[in-house]
Amino acid sequence: MKIYETINEEVFEMTKAKEDNFSNSDIMYYLEEMISMDMEEAYELEAYQDIKQYGKVKKNALKKIKCNMVKLHNEKF
Repeated sequence: MKIYETINEEVFEMTKAKEDNFSNSDIMYYLEEMISMDMEEAYELEAYQDIKQYGKVKKNALKKIKCNMVKLHNEKF
């Protein structure tokens, strides 16, 4: 007998997270959380400082950050 786990629509949507679905505030929250837990990568810290100082971030760093965010979402759900 197989037991199937039900999953609500909200959780299902989060597991299908794509890089384009993150807002600026999501990215800042992620960076602040990683920094506060001392789990940030060097490029994440640099990106955070660039955003705070200049209001922008390098494209390559942003792509890596969004990729990490997708991985984190998929691991959680």
